[in-house]
Amino acid sequence: MLTGLLLLPVVAILVWLYWYLLPARKWLLSDSLVLMLLLIGAGGFVIWIDGMSFEGESPLWPYVISATGAYCILTLGLGLALAWRRSHLRP
Repeated sequence: MLTGLLLLPVVAILVWLYWYLLPARKWLLSDSLVLMLLLIGAGGFVIWIDGMSFEGESPLWPYVISATGAYCILTLGLGLALAWRRSHLRP
């Protein structure tokens, strides 16, 4: 829950920025599929980290690790998808 709240504003900004930088700002089905796969991947990472034990660390440590990893997954995925769209699917 806490990780989702940490991710929400950044994900909203990243999705808006992805849309803004699309060629002709045209959202395709492939964009929705990429976003869905990235959200599933980031959610899976968060669940995987939540199941780990971080003995001797702060209770917030799993949230920090999971949010950081999810940010990386989403940023890299959207960046690669945007680069692919801009180079291959020009309007």
